[in-house]
Amino acid sequence: MSSTDNTPPVQPTTPAAGGPTPAAGTTAQVQGTTSPGQISTDPTSGSAASPEGTTQTGAETGAGTGAGTEAGTEAGPGWVSRHTTLLTTVMVAVIVAALAIAGLTWYRHTIDERNDDTEAAFTQMVSGQGATVETVECDGDTCAAVISGQAYTVLVQEDESGEQHFGVSAYAGD
Repeated sequence: MSSTDNTPPVQPTTPAAGGPTPAAGTTAQVQGTTSPGQISTDPTSGSAASPEGTTQTGAETGAGTGAGTEAGTEAGPGWVSRHTTLLTTVMVAVIVAALAIAGLTWYRHTIDERNDDTEAAFTQMVSGQGATVETVECDGDTCAAVISGQAYTVLVQEDESGEQHFGVSAYAGD
């Protein structure tokens, strides 16, 4: 080798474990290059060859990540794939909340319908006796009514066959 020759010195390498054994004197390689199946690291070049034979730079392998180099150029898994459990939990919580709101709305609607039915039945009973119902408001098994200018409290009972019976008394207050 002369002083003007810029080629690096030739160094023999040994094959990776389990690889083919080359004939003597035939496998001299230039420093920093590898063949498939071999892993070679060179601290001066900052590169390493993977077992598939592709060369990776220090930024891709994590070696040589000092100031001024990026930690990795390959994009990792997306946000959705990293937060699948969180998204599933949030979706389940939203569905449960929606079902709870729908159930509460349905329950309140059935209560309002029952109260409206009770008010209609009471108004029909009072009108059948010749009195005039000015207002009636029911809440469960108790109604407040104004009949011919007088305030009354109405207690409602329902028998086993579903028929309602009303007990009317003078207004007793809250």
